[in-house]
Order: sequence, then structure tokens, then C-alpha cells
Amino acid sequence: MKTIAFPVPAAPATGTVRPSITCIVPAFNEAEGIAGFLNGLCDHLAGLTSRYDVIVVDDGSRDGTGLEVIAASGGLPIRLLSLSRNFGKEAAISAGLEEASGEVVVIIDADFQQPFHVIDEFIRQWQQGYDMVYGLRTNRDTDPPVRRFLSRSFYRLLSRWSSVDIPADAGDFRLLDRRVVTALKEMPERSRFMKGLYHWVGFRSKAVPFTYGERHAGTSKFNFSRLFDLAMTGLTSFSAFPLRLWVAMGALISGCSLLYAGFIITRTLLRGTDVPGWATLAVAVSFLGGVQLLSIGILGEYVARIFTEVKGRPNYVVAERHGFGSDTGHGS
Repeated sequence: MKTIAFPVPAAPATGTVRPSITCIVPAFNEAEGIAGFLNGLCDHLAGLTSRYDVIVVDDGSRDGTGLEVIAASGGLPIRLLSLSRNFGKEAAISAGLEEASGEVVVIIDADFQQPFHVIDEFIRQWQQGYDMVYGLRTNRDTDPPVRRFLSRSFYRLLSRWSSVDIPADAGDFRLLDRRVVTALKEMPERSRFMKGLYHWVGFRSKAVPFTYGERHAGTSKFNFSRLFDLAMTGLTSFSAFPLRLWVAMGALISGCSLLYAGFIITRTLLRGTDVPGWATLAVAVSFLGGVQLLSIGILGEYVARIFTEVKGRPNYVVAERHGFGSDTGHGS
């Protein structure tokens, strides 16, 4: 069994440690506002420490996001990873974690909705000895009502079915100590649900409530299809309960069938035979057929995840590197 051993770190002196910070910024079609965001972020980080850098992961943008990042990087410690296509936010964050070198790593979106000043509180909590500090949204007014309902329902189910406690209003906006980053880099799976992996690795964690801001430019790239796929990845990665549910459902239906068969036999012996009802038969066949198809579909989701893992393809492919000392592409 493979284990990860970490040296026991000395507790930071409260309020005095100014760590080196690496900010990971996943970006997809954010050309309209990325330059202003990076300038503001670097100005804020410079007030926290003299040792910082920003890694922008361009997740296959088609609007020139990478060019805007390069243009904004003059004189600033900004590096760019351009992925060969859109691999998704989970892969983009993984790519950034592979390259991050800071004592602490901060993950933040490029849309201004996560306020810079919250990073100050992240650092203060890290100075108190927490290995992971994550932002907890206090408002979801910017989300449509249907999305709010589905999101809360999903996390409620996941918390009940999974052994890992995943807060409902916690996203990717968080600070990770170097030990947490090392542990996350050891996670080999291809179907990644980062919100679950953050909490699976453990370590001391602290939530910091914050108010979600307004997007300054562009629109959200998470549509219903992407969110549904992410939800299915989360459920199949951190819970086997759906499989067990259909085992219980099958046992229940079988038990009811045996009881009904006993009832039919007893009634036939006492009263003779009746002409069976067509409607009852049709409903029973349709119900059982639907249950079988649904259970096969759930089983298929797990098989699909196994198939993805067995193929062993990389989570992402880097097409271009800017600011890393080498601009040649490679797979990771």
C-alpha cells in the first residue's frame, strides 16, 4: 500500500509569517477582463508578500485569452500554461497544482466574483496553523433558482451518501498549504472531482465566509450539461450508495413479488382461478423494465469511470508554456 509521509512542520509564528504564494487562475474564454484581473491580483499579492507568482491555466480558450495574459505579464511574475483544448476546470486546476512552487497555493477564478481581500483572511488562518482554508459563499443571488435548488440537493445527497464531508457552499476558491498540494498531486484518478479531493486528503481545515461578487466581464461557462457531468463524477467518485440502493430495490421488489405470488396461490386454492387483468400485467412489466434500465444505467456510469481510469490517458496536455523557461508543449 502506497503511503505519503510528510515532515511535521514547525507551527508558524502567529501574524508574522509572510509565505511565498502561488496563485492558480483557471481561465476559459476570459479575454475581455483577464488583464485587469491579473493587474489587480498582483497589486494585492504584492501587499501581502514580496514572494509571489501567478499561474494562469488557459483551458483551451478560443478568444485570445492566452495572448491577453502574455500582454499583461510584462514586468509581473505571471506564468501561462496553455492547454491543447478545453479539458475542464478540474484538469486546469490539476495542471496548475503540478507547476505551483509556493509555500501556500491560492486557487481563484478570473471573474472578480471572489474578492481579493478574502485572501488576507486565508493567510491569517494559515498563520494560525490551518493547512487548508476555503471560501464559503454566503449568497447565491447570482445563480438562477433552479440551479440553487439542484446544487443544494446534490451536496445534501453527497454528504449523506459519502464518507467525506463536502461543504455545500464551498468552491475551488481556497488556500492550500504545500503539504496539501503534495497530497493532491499524488491522487492518480482521471475523473477528478476536486471539491471532494480537497477534503478527502484531510488536514486541518477552516471555512471563511465571503460574499460572492458580480462578474465584471463575460458570462459563466458552466452550463447545465457541464454541471450535470461534474455532479455524476462527484457521486461516482465518492459514493457507492447508488449501487447499494439498487441492490436494496431489487431485494424489495423480489420480496414483494414473492408475497404477491403467495397471495395468488392462496386465493386460487380457496376461490379458484380468475382471469388475470391486462392493465395490472402491463403496469408491472413496464415498471420492472424501467427499474432494470435505470439500474443498468447507474451501473454503466461506474463502468465508464473504470474504463476511463484503465485507459490511463493524461488529465490534460500542455500546448504552450510562457514564463517557465521553456515554451515547448508536453503531456501531463
